[in-house]
Amino acid sequence: MIRQFLTVLFFATVYAVIRYAGFANVSPIHIPVYLLNKGISMTAAFSLLMAALGLIRAQRDVFDFWRKACMNLVFIHVIMSLAVFNKGYFPKWFAGDMMTLTGELTLLMGALGVYCFWRLLTFEMKPHIRRIMMTSASALVAGHLFVMGYDGWLQVQKWNGGLPPITLLSFLLVVSSLALFVSISDKHESFFSDNGRVLASKIESL
Repeated sequence: MIRQFLTVLFFATVYAVIRYAGFANVSPIHIPVYLLNKGISMTAAFSLLMAALGLIRAQRDVFDFWRKACMNLVFIHVIMSLAVFNKGYFPKWFAGDMMTLTGELTLLMGALGVYCFWRLLTFEMKPHIRRIMMTSASALVAGHLFVMGYDGWLQVQKWNGGLPPITLLSFLLVVSSLALFVSISDKHESFFSDNGRVLASKIESL
C-alpha cells in the first residue's frame, strides 16, 4: 500500500506541474510548495476514497492505512496552504486587503473539515459518532472544493491544456467517498472503533 500511495502522490504532483507549470505559466520555482501542495490535496482525496472502499469491503488494514494517509496529508496541506495564503497566490479570494465571500466560505469549510479530522485523530469516541465525524469531514471537504472551484468547472474551454481542474477531480473523489460512508451498514461501524485508545498515540509514519 505504501508503494501505491507514493505512486498516486507522484502522478498527482506531476499532473499539477504539467497543468500549471506547463499550460498556465506558473513558474517551476513554485513546485516545492504551491504545486506540490496541489498534488498532496488530490492524493488526500484519493486516500479518503480508498479508506471508504476498505471500510465497505471490511478490509481493516486497508481502511486504517488510507485513513491515516488521508489525515496526515490533510494536515500537511493545511500547513503548506497557510504558508502561501495571500492574494499573490490566490487573487480571486481577495478584494483589496479583504477576503471575498468565495474566499471566506472556502476557508470556513476547510477549517471545519480539518477540525473533524483533528477530532478523529485525538479524541476517543463511540463508533457511530466516529462515523458521523468521518461523514461530516467528507461533506465539508466536498463543500470546500466546490466553493473553491465550481466557477471554472463548466468553462471547459478555459481548462489549462484541456486538463480538468484539480478541484474538480478531488471533488469527484470526495463525493464518491461521502456516498460510501453514507451507505455504510451497522455491521461496519466497529471499524471506526479505536478499542478505547486515543488514535493520536497510534499514528504510524508512512
